[in-house]
Amino acid sequence: MRIPAVDGTVAGGGVALPGGTVLTCAHVVDAALLRPRRAGAPADGTALEVDVPGPCGFTRRTAHLIGEAWDAAGDTALLRLAPGAGADPEPARLLARMSRIERTGRPLPVRIRGHPSLLGDQAPHGLVAAAQVAGYGLFEGAAQLNLAADQPVRITQGFSGCGVRADDDGGVVGIVRSSLFGAGPGADGLLAAMTPVESIPSISHLVADAELAEAESFLGRTAFTGVLPAYRSATRERPLEAVGFRTALEAFDHLRELAPGTDGLPPEVVFAEEVAKLRPAARGPLRGYADSRGPEEVPGEALRRLRARPAPRPLAAARLEIVAEPLPGGRGPRYEVRSRLRAGGSSTPARTARVGEAELPGEALEIVREAELLLGRGPYPPPVPMTLDFYLPLPLLLSGGIAHWRVRTPASPHGERLGSAYRIVLHSYERSFAPHWSGARLRMRRRLERAAREGAGRLRGLPPAVPPGRAHDALADPRIAVCTVDTGADGAGAALALIAALEAGVPTLVWRIARPGAGPHRPGAARDGYRERRGGGGGKEPLLPWNGPPIFDKLFYRGDLSLSAAEIADLPRRLHEWRMESTDTDISDPMHTGHGDPFDIALLTDHAAPPAAAARRPAPAGSDVIPPPRAGRSGPAPAAPPPRPAPLPGAAPISAPDELLDSE
Repeated sequence: MRIPAVDGTVAGGGVALPGGTVLTCAHVVDAALLRPRRAGAPADGTALEVDVPGPCGFTRRTAHLIGEAWDAAGDTALLRLAPGAGADPEPARLLARMSRIERTGRPLPVRIRGHPSLLGDQAPHGLVAAAQVAGYGLFEGAAQLNLAADQPVRITQGFSGCGVRADDDGGVVGIVRSSLFGAGPGADGLLAAMTPVESIPSISHLVADAELAEAESFLGRTAFTGVLPAYRSATRERPLEAVGFRTALEAFDHLRELAPGTDGLPPEVVFAEEVAKLRPAARGPLRGYADSRGPEEVPGEALRRLRARPAPRPLAAARLEIVAEPLPGGRGPRYEVRSRLRAGGSSTPARTARVGEAELPGEALEIVREAELLLGRGPYPPPVPMTLDFYLPLPLLLSGGIAHWRVRTPASPHGERLGSAYRIVLHSYERSFAPHWSGARLRMRRRLERAAREGAGRLRGLPPAVPPGRAHDALADPRIAVCTVDTGADGAGAALALIAALEAGVPTLVWRIARPGAGPHRPGAARDGYRERRGGGGGKEPLLPWNGPPIFDKLFYRGDLSLSAAEIADLPRRLHEWRMESTDTDISDPMHTGHGDPFDIALLTDHAAPPAAAARRPAPAGSDVIPPPRAGRSGPAPAAPPPRPAPLPGAAPISAPDELLDSE
């Protein structure tokens, strides 16, 4: 509103309240009546003019002073509009924001529509100034308003008593009390004092928000770590962000500054509702917050759907995708590295960098470190399980050593092996994306369809010395679902055998890289033990054609060389359990490890849904690998097993080929 003085000038402004009342400053009333400031309270019912804004401009109305609400110390006054033509103006919504500003330390962006008296008729509808409420300051009971130096509209005479509206939801958080002179030339009007609405006793009943106060009281006593799933649910439509909240109230304050989701629900409402599902004891206060908001703020139908949803579950294992695409030209191998983190139904924007082969490990470890921060691996939120998916060209895939890249740890300056800290997934870049490997992708799809129909697959072993042509012939049978490769002491034989298996479309591969100088673990006992359980040998080949621990014999025992779809699907979990059981005090020392280094065992399993968005080109298949390490490197044993891998295509029960092909 605009409050004119009796001589026609502008004294200031006011804010419409329920019941036809108007909030303004006491000194604005004095100026309108041409009274000296601090001359004492005017008589109760003193009349003055008020300009009420409307669609056709201002309408002059008469208002009367409410004497009992006069507060000279706080510089506030209340007026009551006299009955007149037209309805009373729509009242403002008063919001108490100072406690949140003080709590978070974040200034509140606001706007003030004032009526500069110096402009006269040049701005008949007033001017809007943008500012920030920085918190309490200046003098007792006042808040500090800061305007930017490049702000064209300053706080000048005519702004006193005008409402200060929050940018996020339009609620009035206070009225302008006074403008202060700046410290330098041109700084006048950049600093002002605001009277917060919660500090005005006469309107306390209009500002009180009992439901919000109850919700904030509970959330302030709740640790954020216990309600992280609720926060992820409230931000599922937003890119992942790094958070370090200590209490649920800090998260609630942050969410109140974000825009509503596509269903119209404010994110803090979603958060409070999801916390209520996790903490049933506080369901009343938390749900009371949403119930107390109007339908224009909280759509009723969307709220009903939200409450019908089950309680949010802890964030499943996140997936960090790192794609290394070979770049043509140059003296040495160079790669375009693209990465994207997927978790909780959301993903980060793609990150891209171009590096040489020597810089690739450092770039990948930096990507892992940033993902840890985004997932809240820090002093407050609990760690979120994360799988590292590498899409690498075959030369990098065959080189090994990725599991031995070192990640920084708080306790050790040497760091921890990447393969000890995370479940690593390697994908063949060529089979995933290269056009000339489209035949391999098609053959893999057909094998998956056959496995889905028949519910089983055959097991095939390849020795390291198998010729390339023989390897392709040995894997030509489309019923083969699992292939084992023995790399020998130098690992050279694995390259051609692995390429043959990939080109043949075999869904699952297991191989072992022998450490030079570390002999096999009781080769005779291992082979003889296997044959004894199979019924005495009789010239039968062992299930794994290497001199070492009978890995498959420990995981599965069947009377033939076929595996059911359920066993193939269960293979990652079984192999991981064996790796953990085989880990002793030092996994790099054969004297202390019963079955050798478990990281010498590599499992490759294809999934039907590669990250097309992360890789910028469609791809029908990828490869899931727990990679072999570089020989001779050491590292700590994993403290706890990583999350159970996702089921392989072909997991039982399988009802149709489409179910298998759509699985991930």
